[in-house]
Amino acid sequence: MRLPIFPGLGEQLKRARQHRQMTQPALAARVGRDRARISELERDLANNRLGRDRLTLLAEICDALDLVPVLVPRDRAAAVRAEVDGASPAPAGWGVPRATFEEVFVDLSEDGAEGRA
Repeated sequence: MRLPIFPGLGEQLKRARQHRQMTQPALAARVGRDRARISELERDLANNRLGRDRLTLLAEICDALDLVPVLVPRDRAAAVRAEVDGASPAPAGWGVPRATFEEVFVDLSEDGAEGRA
């Protein structure tokens, strides 16, 4: 049986928030959102319901919780999850990523296109 991706993400976000002893209102204040939006995201992900503006909110919450979302091949997901849960050191060369929001969103406006062919 294949497990849906979003319920796992929702549970991981909730656990990370609780591990940092952060309430939904505190997280909402940190990312400049309403507490209901945090609750809605956790609930909708857990129930595999997607809505608008989820990627933006997910990126902001990841930044607030010092998390970096990573996409891995499905056949490697269990090994990666075990590595993360075991708190093993990151592989050499990973470095420190920029803010998640900056990694996910690229400025495609005319002003941001300078220097690109």
